[in-house]
Amino acid sequence: MTHPISLIDMYWYIANIIIVVLIAGFFYESLSWCLRIARSFRWIKEERSRFEIVENSGRTYLLIPVLAEADILERTAAYFSDTFLSKRKNTFLVLITAEREREASGSTTTIDIAKKLARENEHIVHVHFPGRNGKMAHQLNYAIHELSDGNEKLQEADLVGIYNADSRPEKETLDWVVYNFEKNKHRVFQQYGWYVGNTGILQTLPYSSILLAAALWQTRWAMGFEIYNARKQFRFWERGNKLAFNYPLNYCIGHGLFFTKSIFEELGGFNEAMHNEDAIWGLQLSNMQEPIIPIPYFDVSESPDSIKALYEQKANWYLGPLQSYEYPREIVGDDQRSVREKSRLYVLTTKLFFHALYWIGGPTLLVALLILSVSTLNPWGIAVSILAFASFVMIPGFYAYKLTKELGIPAGNGLSSRRAVGALMKGSFGAYLLHGASAYRGIVKYGNRLSGREIAKQKTMMLHRSDR
Repeated sequence: MTHPISLIDMYWYIANIIIVVLIAGFFYESLSWCLRIARSFRWIKEERSRFEIVENSGRTYLLIPVLAEADILERTAAYFSDTFLSKRKNTFLVLITAEREREASGSTTTIDIAKKLARENEHIVHVHFPGRNGKMAHQLNYAIHELSDGNEKLQEADLVGIYNADSRPEKETLDWVVYNFEKNKHRVFQQYGWYVGNTGILQTLPYSSILLAAALWQTRWAMGFEIYNARKQFRFWERGNKLAFNYPLNYCIGHGLFFTKSIFEELGGFNEAMHNEDAIWGLQLSNMQEPIIPIPYFDVSESPDSIKALYEQKANWYLGPLQSYEYPREIVGDDQRSVREKSRLYVLTTKLFFHALYWIGGPTLLVALLILSVSTLNPWGIAVSILAFASFVMIPGFYAYKLTKELGIPAGNGLSSRRAVGALMKGSFGAYLLHGASAYRGIVKYGNRLSGREIAKQKTMMLHRSDR
């Protein structure tokens, strides 16, 4: 005689199936990340030797939109001047200040410093955006239009690059970009971040393990996702499949981005209506089948130095993919496009939106895995669940950092391998939960926007600056 299965037994059975699936998923993702990181690293090492130093036929303008950057602006200008301006006669640094700094704080310090730097160096240009509101997109559009309408108008042979005030691109960056621009006539290049420029400071702060783990996560993201996917799109384009319906999606980030005047005009400048200007740019370029060429040198950048700043930064970033389905309306407007063209755009849009799902899905599934493992009271299940999570979050992060360290990238005081392992062991769980929580914060922000309330794009405020 068979006995009916109790609800407790059924719960235990279903819970264990879900646990096994989630554990297998985290282990699989860990292996997948490591393979992608290895492939990106192999390409970087090979590509770093494939260029020659050539003179650019046009000019290169490096734009840095600044807001409340008085504590770092002079060091930034000195770095760009010593590394690029002094070595390339046709290269200029454009510092873009904003009137809203004066309106918000009553301070003109950043503006005054930018004016002084421009007076002292003929290769430094100061442009002041007079609008009392606006975001980085407004500053960039205004500055590029000023360059286009100036005495020496922006030409198609010129390149425009964008950086942040804390950016420290590797010294070979412009040599590689100019060589490939002159030789292959590509119109868009993207450099990716190595977010360990201030690890010397982060190691001394409260919650240092979480902050360091978050910085290593971003480096792992650059290697295993951004560079890997950029290469996939470029290979697709090289094979002559660029007009295919399943053309891969790539996206842009707002620093280390280089482009020509024609690209800027074809895209109508940077979108000023959306929360993030870079996500929609990448979607537009992918829809145009315009390859976004990855740069094998890094922009050594600073990672947020407080839990609050890290949380707000990621919430702002999350709105990029979360707003995906608003982008087609901005891109198409009243254009009369074929059904095929519109369908392809929405396929790319859906791919971008899936980034938002992955972002929030991983941490949410982790919490679900831990809750289910504990609720079954199975010590082996709990142990393997923790091991699966550790392998997913810790191993790819350390692997990416270890490989990139072999490239000899200068990064301030640096971070030892031993300290990196310690930070990942102590801080990965908190950093990953914060990663997921920021996505929920982004959803709340987006809900406010849909209800008619404007979302102010918050600047990531740094409490400490590294001396670099």
